[in-house]
Amino acid sequence: MIKKTDQAEIQSYLEDSSNLQGGYAEGLFLPENEKEIASLLQEANSKKMPLTVSAGTTGTTGGCIPFGGWILGTEKLDKIINIDPTKKTALLQPAVTLEKLESETKKLGLLYPPDPTEQTAFIGGTLATNASGARSFRFGATRNWIKRIKVTLTSGKTLDIKRGYKIQEYGIKTPNYKMPNTKTSAGYFSTPEMEMIDLFIGSEGTLGVITEIEIKLIPNFHDTFDIIVFFLNEETAITFVEKARIETDVLKLEYFDNKALNLLRPSYPKLPSHAATAVYMETEITESIQNTYLDKWARLLENLGADMEKSWLGVTNKQKEELKEFRHSMAEHINEKFKKHHSIKFASDIAVPDGKLMEMINFYNDKLSAISHKLFHVKFGHIGQNHLHVNLVPNTPNDIPLAKEIIADFVRKGVSLGGTCSAEHGIGKIKHDYLKMMYGDKGIEEMIKIKKTFDPQDILNRGNIFPANP
Repeated sequence: MIKKTDQAEIQSYLEDSSNLQGGYAEGLFLPENEKEIASLLQEANSKKMPLTVSAGTTGTTGGCIPFGGWILGTEKLDKIINIDPTKKTALLQPAVTLEKLESETKKLGLLYPPDPTEQTAFIGGTLATNASGARSFRFGATRNWIKRIKVTLTSGKTLDIKRGYKIQEYGIKTPNYKMPNTKTSAGYFSTPEMEMIDLFIGSEGTLGVITEIEIKLIPNFHDTFDIIVFFLNEETAITFVEKARIETDVLKLEYFDNKALNLLRPSYPKLPSHAATAVYMETEITESIQNTYLDKWARLLENLGADMEKSWLGVTNKQKEELKEFRHSMAEHINEKFKKHHSIKFASDIAVPDGKLMEMINFYNDKLSAISHKLFHVKFGHIGQNHLHVNLVPNTPNDIPLAKEIIADFVRKGVSLGGTCSAEHGIGKIKHDYLKMMYGDKGIEEMIKIKKTFDPQDILNRGNIFPANP
């Protein structure tokens, strides 16, 4: 097992997209197999040494950033062990990237549906946060597609956990807190009849180290029709979204507000000058409806006043990739904005139940209109699931408290509507207060009890989900 103590070699492990500062570690370990992971966990446990698992450093909440102790880098565990076209499953090590997985499954006419945005993310990292993506509108988050995992505990023991086994069969009591009726990645999963595997999915590396993952796949689509439609105002865009959501062939619905489009304009000068908002839609086309499909959506859009001639169509594979890249570049542009201002990331990750989206958007707009002179802001994201990211960039360090206050107000409103404080990015080290808004002291105490059951010394990913040594 490779061990590094040179701080120059460790530096890249001390940052992620959150821009959280101050991370440090005494050493970095790069195990190459399950046995080495078990040995490292046992040693860290015996020394009460904090051990932070690093899985690609693509997160947005500081979850991989250590504040002392050792780092367990998973990048050597990057093998696709097997893809079974008949069973439509794949067996993976945790450091397989989504990009690599897509490349290999595509050769077999298969697809991994969740589609998280960051293609360089490790599959293990997406499991740790129950990540979702644009196509989660149709297919749900990562949790829905995990069939089996192997996880090594701090004792060195490895569990092989399959779907179908209830948490009670492992002697674990189901938590009493109630999860929101939305997509969510906020704290430990809990339902009355929950399975053991679901406790680890979304646990942000706090309960054990994932060493192997079996996922479910589906046949690739016959074809898709992709389009980015530009609207003159937000109200019309939302009306289109509401109408499109009820169509069974829609795979993704993504939203960009006016400031998001303006942020992208320097890189995409062909953006229509009149565009105030945009919606990116991907739909599945079957052979039987291919000829009439475009007419159907064209009529709907024209009835809403959208200019089809100015819309960006994705018909060829090249065009589809260009539209996908446009969507993915949104996160890159806003992250660069944060780095330019040397600011920690202030971003909401709120999802609300069906029927509450417009109320949440109106709340966003009322708050944002009052602080535009102090905080740069954009709204974008997975609008099909009532899940928008609102990002705030303070103009000066003096505006940081205001950014914190506004995001907290957004979370309080979202939770009051029955929503979640974190729909896909997890809690990490920067959203403890938001989780407390959702579940209160009692709910957090239940999570801490679960943590202590698996990690009595509190060494694993210390500070993720709730503060260290609470």
